[in-house]
This record gives sequence, structure tokens and C-alpha cells, in this order.
Amino acid sequence: MKVIYTLVFILILCRTVQSQQLPQHTQYTQNNFLLNPAVAGIENYIDVRTSYRTQWVGLEGAPTSFYTSLHSSINKNDRNAKRLSIGNGGSNGDSGANKNNRFHIKPHHGVGAVAQMDKAGLLRTFSMSLSYAYHLPLTSNLNMSAGVTAGLKQFRLNKKELNVLTPEDPFLTGDAAHMNKAELGVGFWLYSANFYVGFSGMQLLRREKDNPNTEPHAALQRHYYVTGGIRIKASDLVNITPSVMVKTAESGLSMVDVNTKFTYDQRFWLGSSYRHGDAFTGTVGIYLNHMLDVSYSYDITTSELNQVSANSHEVVVGLKLNNKQKVFCPKWIW
Repeated sequence: MKVIYTLVFILILCRTVQSQQLPQHTQYTQNNFLLNPAVAGIENYIDVRTSYRTQWVGLEGAPTSFYTSLHSSINKNDRNAKRLSIGNGGSNGDSGANKNNRFHIKPHHGVGAVAQMDKAGLLRTFSMSLSYAYHLPLTSNLNMSAGVTAGLKQFRLNKKELNVLTPEDPFLTGDAAHMNKAELGVGFWLYSANFYVGFSGMQLLRREKDNPNTEPHAALQRHYYVTGGIRIKASDLVNITPSVMVKTAESGLSMVDVNTKFTYDQRFWLGSSYRHGDAFTGTVGIYLNHMLDVSYSYDITTSELNQVSANSHEVVVGLKLNNKQKVFCPKWIW
């Protein structure tokens, strides 16, 4: 089973197969920086996040994923930032503040990095990328940022444990089994205190078109993401945040995620998601203090894989370093 599963993932790397290459993260809403480099530096503190995901538990060779990311602003100054309070008493944040500029930020830079390791059967993937973003206020309440990310991705196949009927298979002897690929991505982010809209493209670098006289080789497919969310104040203590993401691979495969998040007193939150044709998910999280937050999600598989596997688990641990304003709940990405 492990051999079969590994071969499926090798084929995913080949441009003749209709599939996605980038790993799936249920809690991307906790870390939109993974999908869009324009998010880098959106907050006043250094945002560090570590996640571990195990997918399709019980299926031999099923994917596991681990990442660590961090991003920070440079020369950022939110005007009247200490007075900003949404969903925590409400009126406390308005006292003495100029409502025309209380969400205004100055132009600033953002930098970040992501390291990620994925394993599926005998195939291991490691990637490292660096990101830069520039944030520009358009009005007193509306801001825009643009970002770029670049890095390297390595694919390694453990051939020692691979037992196949055709050892000379060109898909195994070619560069698909052992290769390094450069990555490039760009993104845009439009945001205010109560909504965001983003667009990004990842794995945009391409090698020259295949020569039919050469052996088959693997290529990175372009992936595109469109995201959006709005924060609704249901009461002085409760915020509701519906959001959506549409992702499309160059192969033509598309997927839609619809999410809803309920935050209580800027400390506790519950969420649910539906990933079209794939899973229903439930998520719970807590902001333990102004430095540490923890969240857990559970995916209930709805595709045919639920006949041969259990469901998926994901844990995210976040740190807010140099958080001088002692922010619990993020102000711009919730």
C-alpha cells in the first residue's frame, strides 16, 4: 500500500496529472501568511506559528505536514492603536479616539519566512522561502499591501524501500524522484479593521517547455488563491467572522473553502469549515495570554477516502513576540 501511495504522489508532480501540489492546511485562517506574502508585517508584533498536521489517519503512507513561519513589521505605527477594541467592551475603544483615523496605519514594510516539511509515503518534500511586503494606507480606514516570496523546494524519494515491477520507469529514473525547484510567489491584500480581500499566485516559476525527445520530468504547477472575510460584531463580547477561499491549480483543479469563526471576549473561539468535495471541519482555539495561543482542528473526510481511513488532525501554536501593546486577538487578521 505504501508503494502504491508513493507512486500516486510521484505522478502528482508530473504535469500530465490533474492535481494540486501544495499541502492542505485547515487552519490557514489562523495564518494567511502561508498563502499570501502580502500579509507579512500586518501586525505590530513578531508573529511566529508552528503547525503539525496528520491527514487521513489509518491510511498507510498518508500525508503529514509540519511548518514554522514568522513575519514582522518594520517601522509600523498604528495611530491610536491602543484604543482599538472590537468585541471587548466596544465603547472602551471609542473613548477619546478620533473615529476618522483610529484604524489608520503609516506606510511600512514587512518581512517573513516559512520552513515546511511534508511526507507522503516514501516521498519527502522540504521548502524554505523568504517574503517581503509593503503596506500602504489608501484612506483613513482602508489599507493595501503587496508582497513577494521566493525560495527553494526539495523533493526526495526513498528508493531503497521502493519495490516496482519496472525499475527503468522513466518517472522514477528522471528528476521527479530527486530534484530541487526554485519557487516564486506574489500577493495582494486589501484590508480594514473589519474586512479583508486577498489574491496570490504561488509556484510561478516555470522551466522551458518539455522537449518530447527527452525523458519525462516534474514541474511545479502554478496555484492561485482568492480569499476574503468580514468581521461582524454580534455583541460586546462576540464577533462572527465568515470567510471564503477559492483555490485553483494550473491543471484546472479548483476547490472552495467556506468558514465561520465565533470569537468570545477576544480570548476563545470556535470555528467550522466546509471544503467542497473533501471534508467538514471543526476548530477550537484559545488566546492564553498576549504571547501564546493554541488551536486544534478535526477534519471529517467526505470523499471516498473515508472508506479506507479515519479523519485528519491539525494543531497550531502561535507566539506573539515583542508584543508591546499586549494584543491578545490580532487586529488585522482574525
